[in-house]
Amino acid sequence: MGRKRRTISKDTKLKIALEAVQERNTVQEIAAKYQIAPSMVSSWKKNLLNRDLSSFEESKQSKKQEKALEEANEKIDFITAAFGKSQLELELLKKR
Repeated sequence: MGRKRRTISKDTKLKIALEAVQERNTVQEIAAKYQIAPSMVSSWKKNLLNRDLSSFEESKQSKKQEKALEEANEKIDFITAAFGKSQLELELLKKR
């Protein structure tokens, strides 16, 4: 069986990136300290310096949940509109 992927919180990513920007330790030392790949440290550092904070947002799991919530809201809106239309038609038929 393969290894389970480790998720790193946005706060930890930001902490690691800030530590890398300070340059008190090398990227390799920071990566070893947090047991992550040096490329991740470099990537987070670069994103922080470029003010691209998208990598410090919630994980993919949250994005999937957000997408599912949006789809559910769209279904609710559709059903509400269909119900409103049928109620309107019912009222019109009652008046005749």
